[in-house]
Amino acid sequence: MKLIKKVLVLVSFVQLFACGTKSTHNPEILREEHFAHIDFLASDSLMGRLPGTPFDRVAAKYIKDYFEGNGFALLGKNGYQFFEFIDHQDIGDNNSFRVNKQAQTLGTDYAVFSFSSSDTLSGAVIFVGYGIDYENDTLAWNDFANLNLTDKWALILRGDPLLHLDKSPFSSIVTDRHKAMVAKEHGAAGVIFVSGQGFDAKDELISSKQKNFPIGIPVLHVNRKTADVILTGTGKKVIIIEEEILSSKKPLSLIAGSNVCARTDIITKKKNTQNVIALVEGSDPQLKHQYIVVGAHFDHLGMGGNGSSSRMPDTLAVHNGADDNASGVSAILEIGHKLLEQKPKRSIVIVAFGAEEMGLLGSRFFVENPLIPLDSIVAMVNIDMLGRLNSENTLQIGGVKTAVEADSLLNALNINYEFNLALAPQGYGPSDHASFYAKNIPVLFFSTGAHADYHTPNDDVEQINIEGLYKASNYIYDVVSSMANGAGKPTFQEAGPSAPMSRHGGELKVRLGIMPDVSGVRNDGLQVLAVNDSQPAGLAGIRKGDIITALGGHKINNIQDYMFYLQKLEVGTTVSVEFKREEQTMVVLVQL
Repeated sequence: MKLIKKVLVLVSFVQLFACGTKSTHNPEILREEHFAHIDFLASDSLMGRLPGTPFDRVAAKYIKDYFEGNGFALLGKNGYQFFEFIDHQDIGDNNSFRVNKQAQTLGTDYAVFSFSSSDTLSGAVIFVGYGIDYENDTLAWNDFANLNLTDKWALILRGDPLLHLDKSPFSSIVTDRHKAMVAKEHGAAGVIFVSGQGFDAKDELISSKQKNFPIGIPVLHVNRKTADVILTGTGKKVIIIEEEILSSKKPLSLIAGSNVCARTDIITKKKNTQNVIALVEGSDPQLKHQYIVVGAHFDHLGMGGNGSSSRMPDTLAVHNGADDNASGVSAILEIGHKLLEQKPKRSIVIVAFGAEEMGLLGSRFFVENPLIPLDSIVAMVNIDMLGRLNSENTLQIGGVKTAVEADSLLNALNINYEFNLALAPQGYGPSDHASFYAKNIPVLFFSTGAHADYHTPNDDVEQINIEGLYKASNYIYDVVSSMANGAGKPTFQEAGPSAPMSRHGGELKVRLGIMPDVSGVRNDGLQVLAVNDSQPAGLAGIRKGDIITALGGHKINNIQDYMFYLQKLEVGTTVSVEFKREEQTMVVLVQL
């Protein structure tokens, strides 16, 4: 009830705010309006603007009311473009777990991993230590040696047996999902995890409410008491086995001597969020049919926590996101209002994107479901984290080589501002412009860069450099205005991708040289959004738009599958890549 009252109060405040927008907002870019936008969007009352929550909708309404109150034309459904996204996987009503015919209690004795498949399995159990299969020049560790796991459960200790080292060689391969995939590769029909005393003294069961893709077999987590029952036939308990392995620093496997029968039922929970979209119609009868998109994402991480990409995952607190990205939203509102007053020749579409933090979902949805013809978009300008201009006056701009004219335009306009421009050529990057670059649209990505408060609860309005934001917004306005009023439109050219290390896996020894789809909207292959022609995938003939379905003979359904198998490859090897191109299935050999 308190939550509902808080949301109603916020909605009422936004409605009151909107009623006076025509008289209270100056079309010029103003410092005090920058502060007001950020102060509202990054307030504790909006609880971190998590997509799919009432607070996400209040933030969207604030933006829509600003557009409407200041005379913008609204696109979509009264300014909104709604879309659905997968929020998380959760347990269904049909889960069961029996050890030697004795029923166990869900939530007390066992839990189901979110990446488990919905399935039924009855079989024997083999304890496979820490579930590691690893070898380099100095170390070999194989918990699966000489084991036959066909139609059986693999019982695995969570964690790392060499964690006492300054840098464990296993650090990138000991996540629960990775271990379950390895066990599946070794023939296991199902996986049961248990936490040793050293890994989790409290022996708490995992939460099933996370966003994951199923790996194709049932995966469970049991407490030590239940695991000890499974291990009854060995005469040993989990704590003793854990001590033996950590003491000997050698693999240990055991036939448990028990039968486990389980049914797993995982359901996908979906939610809705929205882009907020307004139009500044061009004044030139011909050029107004060409569009420049100016965008910034308005969502953030909510209360943070595990799986949220918070840099303080153990701290549940409001992640206000003042810089990320209330600052960018403030910039597009102020820039858009000034453009509306100035009546540029080309049309300008102002977009506040939803669910960027979940994998660029809003911008991906926009380019796949455009409200204007996609081929009429001549450029996209993205603003993400513009509120921390430093003492060196550094303004970062990505995508500079995606348009032939961009470099000279940016430098010429900077004469009046004297920014220390940090120019990056590639069109691919970790923000919404990447979705447009994948559609062969020139992009520019403006940011003042990351900082210690990034993705933490400390990203508050008090930390914003309002003067720097004001200055950068005026510069970006000049850039957009020049492109909107110029005689010629920007000329697209490929620049990248230069993909960073993926957040979906550990360190990679090899790269294919593609920009993969990380949005999580499909589970029947991995779509290639861009290709570097000089890198392995491009040289082998893989193109933008292809959907990778297998890597080295292993089925690829999603980004998590792709990262798992890519991580196992070595430089110099040749791997087969199967993919779909339109209706045709193709296979190429890629030299890594």
